[in-house]
Amino acid sequence: MSRRLLPALAISLGVLAIARPAHAVDPVASFKYLVTGNGFGFSVYDQTSNAIKHFLERPYRFLRANPQNPDGDGIVRRNLAFDTYFGVKVGATAGWLGGRAPSEVGYVEQSNMIRSAVGFGGITTASYFVSPFGFAGNGLVMLLEVKNTGGTAQPVTAYAIHNFKLGSAPNPDDPGANGESINYNGAVATETGPGGGAMVYAPIGGADVASCADNVFTSVTAGAGISAQTSCSGTDKKQAFQKDLGTIAPGESKWWGVALVFDAEGNGSAVATAWSTFLAGRTADKLYTDVLAEVAAWRKPPPAGLDATETAIWRQSEMVMRMSQILEPYQESPRRKNHGMVLASLPPGGWHTGWVRDAAYALTAMARTGHVEMAKKGLQFFLDADAGRYPEFVQNQDRYRVSTVRYYGDGQEEADYAGHPSRNIEIDGWGLFMWSARQYLDASNDVAWLSETTKKGDTVYDAIRDGVAEPLAANMESAGMAMADSGIWEVHHANRQHFLYTTAAAARGFCDMATIARRMNRMEDVERYRGLAEKAKATIPTAFIDSQRVLAGSLERLAQGNNYRDGSTVEAITWDLLPGGDPVAKATLDAMSYLVTPAGGYKRVEGSQDQYDTDEWILIDLRASAAFRRAGRAEKADQLLNWVTAQAAVNNDLLPELYNTRTSSGQIGAYSGSIPMVGYGAGAYQMTLLDRAQQFEHSDCGEFDPGMYPDGGVGPGTGSGSFDERTGVACACQGGPGSAGNAVLFAIVGLLVVRRRRR
Repeated sequence: MSRRLLPALAISLGVLAIARPAHAVDPVASFKYLVTGNGFGFSVYDQTSNAIKHFLERPYRFLRANPQNPDGDGIVRRNLAFDTYFGVKVGATAGWLGGRAPSEVGYVEQSNMIRSAVGFGGITTASYFVSPFGFAGNGLVMLLEVKNTGGTAQPVTAYAIHNFKLGSAPNPDDPGANGESINYNGAVATETGPGGGAMVYAPIGGADVASCADNVFTSVTAGAGISAQTSCSGTDKKQAFQKDLGTIAPGESKWWGVALVFDAEGNGSAVATAWSTFLAGRTADKLYTDVLAEVAAWRKPPPAGLDATETAIWRQSEMVMRMSQILEPYQESPRRKNHGMVLASLPPGGWHTGWVRDAAYALTAMARTGHVEMAKKGLQFFLDADAGRYPEFVQNQDRYRVSTVRYYGDGQEEADYAGHPSRNIEIDGWGLFMWSARQYLDASNDVAWLSETTKKGDTVYDAIRDGVAEPLAANMESAGMAMADSGIWEVHHANRQHFLYTTAAAARGFCDMATIARRMNRMEDVERYRGLAEKAKATIPTAFIDSQRVLAGSLERLAQGNNYRDGSTVEAITWDLLPGGDPVAKATLDAMSYLVTPAGGYKRVEGSQDQYDTDEWILIDLRASAAFRRAGRAEKADQLLNWVTAQAAVNNDLLPELYNTRTSSGQIGAYSGSIPMVGYGAGAYQMTLLDRAQQFEHSDCGEFDPGMYPDGGVGPGTGSGSFDERTGVACACQGGPGSAGNAVLFAIVGLLVVRRRRR
């Protein structure tokens, strides 16, 4: 297959009592990394080292295609950091904070700012690490807060050490340290090397001493401080700073910091100027306050009914999705058409690359939670990037605009061979793109977007119709289902099957395309795509069911007579292609018992012994929760949601790809796979909470204009009254706003509007 903070002290029984689910195992605190990013870069903090251990030269895993293997994984970005952290001297006692066990670790206010607290010699230190969103560059800010918690005044000196690797890079995740050069000009130090680029180290509040001497680490440990050395060259060079904070009175705090900014093109002077302009003379404590204030102003309110634990995870998920979006400026040459691309995971997770499917879940969540500007950027990325590389695998549709799998960091379509004999070819992303686009339009009412011009010169509407909807239509078989492809689980083209998920995504996408067409008053297109949606939808409960009316993952597995239960089939219910009370929906949900793991949730498929298949999938847990809720089985829905919530609560509110299910691989329930996940984790979690609050998606197939919805508008429904906000149809029940008379009234109004539009 292609894809495989709370305090660091013990969690109290009170917290477990609040969040503990009725599940097979207790929550497992197992993930020891925190990531910060701002759309231009990522840095990763390692709790076991109490240091930053990753600083990525670019925020995505693969920079561009490899000329020697143009269909392979591509050229990998470098991790430039060996480590970086602070040190202190209190009175006559000195030492580095790196390697010391912190008493507390976590995100500050569920932001992208990491905090690590360490006591030292009668004072308390708090190290903060953050990539500020206001800075349009690849930068990490390190801030040190020193508070005197003792009873007497203490003289304190602060230190910082930065061990980065700018040498040659035979292994991009651990590049060499040869040929490095560091120079300090009295304000900033700049490091370069044969690996390329320039790293600038800029003290915030100045430095008394700067040194790249080889003995800085041992000198501080010995209590001798550091001796100035402004330039050096050779192997494994490190930059260090020293700052006298003066005498700190009992109860008083003092701050200091260093910014680390990287320019991939090697222009250290330009990036230093950009940082100075952004800092604008602010002190370390002022920068701390301003970064958090910017995050607070950006946030959107969560839905009603969340408890404190759920609210924290919601807010951290909101930030994970913000960090996942690439903000590098679009450019034609050299190609960097990645502005708005959403990653499948954040580092250290290996899937920090632009998968179509994962992005669709994230973009839909962004739109539904009110972050419509982010959703628009992500949708626009797909229309402006470069796809269409594999027409021979998709009915010669060389005009398709959305990748069949994922993208390199420069915005070019990637085949994702992953060492297999054949590439992955997946068309479910085309339907998912239209799902996300419709959710954006519903949430924003930005109909004008459809008339805007893409980077390729056509309008957005024409790009979606001709580059997404029509290529998908050309790959639907006469019986109504989608063509055989690699599917959601990426089995590769040589193993392609007729997956239910692909047909369901097509049905959902065509239905949403009908609504998009209605927003443009293209009524002939409304009828076409509604018809395609209905034809695809009709195959789901007919062609894809067994004798017990259980949905099968694929026609080919169903024909084999076993191992066809598939967790992704629940999307037929969550996408409102089957009502929750339908007998097929009920049987399919009952058959989820075949997929139960030792941890208590669900694996993705039955029959496989590959651990990637047998581990528990968070996406399936969350989407199954939403499906059970639609079927009226709230207890089961809550059990799944509460389990995921309890797990996140003991893992810094982050969500993984998988939970471990084998004792040979560690504790049952421990985080596994790529962590933290974005669309499959943070986005799916938020959508599950929105559904629980009855803020469902509108999913009618072009029947309504904005303002015609009985729930009151273009955004998510309120769940009030008898209107079914998932389907856009008022129920014909007795009395009230959903009575038969009102249902008929809505139908008449809709008919009149359609007739007026056609004239």
